[in-house]
Amino acid sequence: MNKIGIHFGYFNSDWDTDFIRQIDQVKRIGFDILEVAPAPLMKLSKEERQNIADYAGQNGIELTFSVGLAKEYDLASQESKVRKAGIQFTLDTFEIMKEMGSNMYSGVDIGAWNQTYLYGVTDKSKEWKYSIQSVKEIMQSAEEKGITFAVEVVNRYESSLVNTAEEALEYISRVDSPNCKILLDTYHMNIEEDSFYDAIKLVGDKLGHFHVGEANRRPPCPEGRMPWDEIAGALKEINYGGAVVMEPFIKMGGEVGRDIKVWRDISRKASMDEMEQYVGVSVKMLREKLRR
Repeated sequence: MNKIGIHFGYFNSDWDTDFIRQIDQVKRIGFDILEVAPAPLMKLSKEERQNIADYAGQNGIELTFSVGLAKEYDLASQESKVRKAGIQFTLDTFEIMKEMGSNMYSGVDIGAWNQTYLYGVTDKSKEWKYSIQSVKEIMQSAEEKGITFAVEVVNRYESSLVNTAEEALEYISRVDSPNCKILLDTYHMNIEEDSFYDAIKLVGDKLGHFHVGEANRRPPCPEGRMPWDEIAGALKEINYGGAVVMEPFIKMGGEVGRDIKVWRDISRKASMDEMEQYVGVSVKMLREKLRR
């Protein structure tokens, strides 16, 4: 049975948070995984991070890491100092992951998040070259530490590098590491792919992580527009045994609302109790759909 998780940003207005409180929260709702980001954890002491990891372990909650690389860490940058900073940021994250017992790293991790071309292009081979060179260097550490580096397939408005499952397969083939996998996300797939089923089948055993959410980034729900039976069926056909992590964002305001570009109250003015109820329904639905 696939473990079900949620990105910590769903519950927050800012990226810094009380991870202990959130572990309690996701356990109470019925999740198996809390997906966290490196930057807030880097601000904490090693002892504080260890306390979080220990508490998660005691409560049966797995921690996975997801990143949206800042511009100053762009692994596809033409500036070598920027690429070096991005490589170091990623390696520092791997050290934290090792400390905290986590082995899944995903997200917009091969280039800067929310940075796209500002001019018309017909060839992105130069950016691919720089990105792949950077990731190849990073993968040496990932392989040594047993970390899966999952390349997220992201929509055209948030990244220029890899927008489809087909592109992702080509990208990871050039990286050529057993630890370099693909992350598909239903929100991005809804924009870029012709078929959820075909994209999942195409990726097959290269799928390392899977994000879910409705087309407007609400939590997965039976009344939503996503074809959850089709999606779950494709995951079963490829024998996907990895995590299925919700990445809903529905609140305006703060760093999270700004960075995710939530410009209206998608939550319908929901209280925190109601937000927990929303994703509680999602957990039950996903477990039912994914049951083998």
